[in-house]
Amino acid sequence: PSSEAPSPQERPSDDAIFGEEDAPKSGEAARQPSATEPSEPSAPGGDRDSEALAGPATRSAFDSAEAVDDPLKIGGLFYVRAFVAGYEGVSFGDTAFSAPTLVDGYFDARPTDRLRAFVVGRLTYNPSLSSQPAEGAPSNPRVLLDQAWLRFDLARTVFFTVGKQHVKWGTGQIWNPTDFLSPQRKNPLAFVDLRTGVSMMKLHVPWEARGWNFYAIAVTDDLGTDAGAVVDPSGGPARPGGDDPVNRLGRIGGALRAEVVVGPAEVGVSAVAQRGRKPRFGLDLSSALGPIDVYGELALKKGTDQPLYRLPEGTTLEDILQNGIQVEAYIPGGLTPQVTGGANYSFPYGQNDLAVLGVEYFYNSTGYTSSVGYPYLLARGAFQPLYVGRHYGAAYLFLNQPFDWDHTAFNFFTLGNLSDSSYTSRLNMTYRALTYLTVEAFGAVHYGHKGGELRLGFSVPDVTVNGQEIPGVTVAAPTFELGVGLRLSL
Repeated sequence: PSSEAPSPQERPSDDAIFGEEDAPKSGEAARQPSATEPSEPSAPGGDRDSEALAGPATRSAFDSAEAVDDPLKIGGLFYVRAFVAGYEGVSFGDTAFSAPTLVDGYFDARPTDRLRAFVVGRLTYNPSLSSQPAEGAPSNPRVLLDQAWLRFDLARTVFFTVGKQHVKWGTGQIWNPTDFLSPQRKNPLAFVDLRTGVSMMKLHVPWEARGWNFYAIAVTDDLGTDAGAVVDPSGGPARPGGDDPVNRLGRIGGALRAEVVVGPAEVGVSAVAQRGRKPRFGLDLSSALGPIDVYGELALKKGTDQPLYRLPEGTTLEDILQNGIQVEAYIPGGLTPQVTGGANYSFPYGQNDLAVLGVEYFYNSTGYTSSVGYPYLLARGAFQPLYVGRHYGAAYLFLNQPFDWDHTAFNFFTLGNLSDSSYTSRLNMTYRALTYLTVEAFGAVHYGHKGGELRLGFSVPDVTVNGQEIPGVTVAAPTFELGVGLRLSL
């Protein structure tokens, strides 16, 4: 539902810096020269003895136009934002404020049509955060490597991409449980996907005649556990979902995927395994059903990587601390599915305007059915935003260049944790002010059950445990957010 897919004017590369950068799929493979291209015929009447002694004729890459005169492109993105967030009981002067700045710079080298190297470095800085953060917190400013990969092919049939890269799986717009190759979960509330890439070696074999694609991947990063981390929605830098180093051969992960076309449907089947993580299996599909586009994902694994917690009925965090009540930690047995299903409908309005209306549902079998245990999960570091509940729903409406606003797009959507009855609604607006400059703005409100995930507020009073006083904790429930941003392509 996001209106922020990078446009061709924003960058010369045909691979998105922020979004999915993958090996050529069926459409991309079609742009590659065919492996069955006829070779150049030899000149008639040639000296066969001379040819036999000299070996096969050679061609200059420059004379044959296989190389380009300017193989290196340099560019990037300057992205500055400002947010304010209101909370219940907080005065106007104490309203939260954040102003993160992000600068991406890339080097894109394409010496031939069969060889490409791509590097993206990222600098983040937030003046509203301390320049000397606490121990364990990210530095400010912070330098990250987003991508660094090399692509080449074998006989124009097998395509290799080696290095830190973006690979996105799945068809969900809001929830992507089969996006196994990213240890960070996509933040659906953000204009731009700020997740960094994953180090891997990817082998891609396209079957152009059928439009099918097959992948084999070796992963040299930790793929994280269960839901993984979610990029900080307040503008903080992306955090890895897994931080265990892959420094032994046995820790290298493996993944397989097949993408096939079956009638009007596109179907993907995938599997990922890494020592220390539960094997994961996925199925995703998208298809046209008359005027409606439908899509879905199914992710399966046995049990969970991290324990779940079961609080006694009616128990609060205060009771647990003060009375020494034991919270049961357990690993569920059997399969633990996560399922996403959605549909959208595109329809014209006005003279030349098009709107997209969609809905999406997410079922998380390992999620919690109420908000009673959220304070405990936060204290244990086990609270996973947008993946903590059992049932979720979303609805969205996208308007691109409505009426006479030819450089403007609107995206309105509502997310709800149906298990704890908390919701947030948000309106995104983007405006193309100049060829390379995009202005963005948004407003959001939170409502529903106080204490629920999307209106998370609670208070734990001071308690005494074994004669030691533990200070209480108060978390104010959010009420609204406002933000603006500027994006300049470099």
